[in-house]
Amino acid sequence: MKALMFKHFILIVAIFIVLTAGCAPQEPMGVKMSRIVAAENIKLKEDLRERDWEMKSLKESHQRQIDELEKTIAECKEKIRTWQEESRRNLRKQIEDVTDNVIARNSILQKENEALKEQNKRLQKELDEQKKKEDATPNKEILL
Repeated sequence: MKALMFKHFILIVAIFIVLTAGCAPQEPMGVKMSRIVAAENIKLKEDLRERDWEMKSLKESHQRQIDELEKTIAECKEKIRTWQEESRRNLRKQIEDVTDNVIARNSILQKENEALKEQNKRLQKELDEQKKKEDATPNKEILL
């Protein structure tokens, strides 16, 4: 009987060892969730750093584009200002040329007008003298 009890004792100890050896203490559900959340947080932080870097890179790129566009706008404004000044100069020159031509032509016409007035006065005098001569000389037709 001692041998049978010894066998039962060994069997019970063996069953106890087998049952307790395979069962490690289980973590509570909160600890598992905490680990999952912590791993997720780490991943999200890495993603956030990547997005921050991308945003910074895009901001720098956009700022460079804005700077280039502002430079182009400034150059265009300068060209417009230059063209406006050149246009004004050309317009002034054309006006001066036309004015000079008109003044020169007007001067010529005034001289011609004065000459024609003188000629008209002279011809009027001749006509008046001729009329006086005709009035002074008897008309031959009347005598006949």
